[in-house]
Amino acid sequence: MISYRDVPYSQISVIKDLWDRNRKYHEDLSKHFGSIYSNLVFEDRMKPFGQFDKEHIKITIAENSHDKKIIGYCISTYEGSKGETQTLHVAEEARGTGIGKNLMNSNLKWMKDSGCTVVNITVAFENSNTIEFYRSLGFRENTIEMRLE
Repeated sequence: MISYRDVPYSQISVIKDLWDRNRKYHEDLSKHFGSIYSNLVFEDRMKPFGQFDKEHIKITIAENSHDKKIIGYCISTYEGSKGETQTLHVAEEARGTGIGKNLMNSNLKWMKDSGCTVVNITVAFENSNTIEFYRSLGFRENTIEMRLE
């Protein structure tokens, strides 16, 4: 059985192992920009979220009730009427079970209840499965960022 709970920013380190798996997933997935992901450091990536007060950030984890292993997380923030899902990851072995959808729906409801009228998410161009997942939730492409390095 899977349980879901919100954790405060002060406990963000509980997602570190799964975040590292997410970083490695993107590093391996990207044909052209893998080095961007290989150079990411958990503490550096999470530090900006510390600027949000507890009313403007939601960190939700999915946990296996049996062994308490964290198998998914979602971090969302909002300012004014604009929300953003900052990062979402579900362990590879738990994908396709509805965990990502449950995490997203919880965060989307929180943003809507907080007055957000627009919600953004950034997805790596090469991450086609994730793009399809977000489309299934109603997200649509707006812009594409191109990069020359």
